[in-house]
Amino acid sequence: MSLRSVFSTFGRKPSSEQPKTWLVHTTSECKLHNHPEFQLRVSNSAIPAEDISWFLRFFEQRVSKGEKFRSGESLQVGWMFTMLEDGPGGFLRVLEPDMKVVPVKFFDSVDGTLMHLRNQRDVVGSLFPPVEPDFPSLRQSAVVHVNYKDASRVLLTRSAAVDGADSGWWLSDLDDQAGSQDPIRFVKTSLYQLGVDRPDLVKFFAVPAELQVVVDGARIGVLGADGKLQQIPGSYLSELSKLR
Repeated sequence: MSLRSVFSTFGRKPSSEQPKTWLVHTTSECKLHNHPEFQLRVSNSAIPAEDISWFLRFFEQRVSKGEKFRSGESLQVGWMFTMLEDGPGGFLRVLEPDMKVVPVKFFDSVDGTLMHLRNQRDVVGSLFPPVEPDFPSLRQSAVVHVNYKDASRVLLTRSAAVDGADSGWWLSDLDDQAGSQDPIRFVKTSLYQLGVDRPDLVKFFAVPAELQVVVDGARIGVLGADGKLQQIPGSYLSELSKLR
């Protein structure tokens, strides 16, 4: 499947598959600039209130600076590719990929967008010496081992992207040492497809270039040129490692 085909058809997820309980959050200051207000639908109670407020302020600040948003436009938030759509009451609502199927199907939610953004920031923020997150786009490509869907011990290596279509990510199966240098054992796919098939790895996608992430059973480590980076005690990654 080509990378183009992954995003060639933008569909809508039937409403019957959406969670039953939603909270709707809206901006309130866009109308001051003769612009439609925005609507965000959230069902995941684990999403911090400050993250929802941040997203609402993001739109209000952009609109206050003269930017105009319209239905049908796309917007990248972290690694996520979101879409805007006219909603009831004149609102612009934000749609996100359902992260379940290819081609991409969008539905009226920002749960995944905000959870992924939070988790990816927290993973990078767990490291010492500190590094800055480098968000790819789910439309970019990644190179993965042919066993990537089922591999329990993986090495994620991120190199500098060779072009705008490349995320720089390379996934190896640590249990296939003999095939680790065999190009036949690797294929190119979209980062979105990798996220659909391995949602447990999405949290690592904003780790910047020149670093590696080792997921080996209960152990998670981030490696740099000078060896293993420390995990700040009590940080997201440190606590996640304990849970695993």
